[in-house]
Amino acid sequence: MVSFSCPKCCALDIVKRGKRYNKTIVKQLYRCNDCRLTFVEPDGFERMRFNKEKIVRAIHMHEDGMSLSKVQNPLWQHDNVKVTRWTISEWTKKYSVFLKSASSSGKSNNQGQNSS
Repeated sequence: MVSFSCPKCCALDIVKRGKRYNKTIVKQLYRCNDCRLTFVEPDGFERMRFNKEKIVRAIHMHEDGMSLSKVQNPLWQHDNVKVTRWTISEWTKKYSVFLKSASSSGKSNNQGQNSS
């Protein structure tokens, strides 16, 4: 059973419907049995060409003080990800707030578990 609903009609009657393949990533497709919409699981990184681990790594490198050019080079050399500086800048604008809130909530959860 899936833990999310259809983005169009909010129905919970969802089944797996194959996989979506592109150049760098494979994602599970789902189909709503009510409205027949086919979609991927909502993870915040929908319609992205590269996987979220590489995007997150690029954002962290940039926010740790590396210039866009210095972030671009290791992505190309080590991960074989060729992106422009503009793309890295757009990723940072789009996801930095999301990642900061996720990391702060993760830290607060871990701190609470360690003190028990």
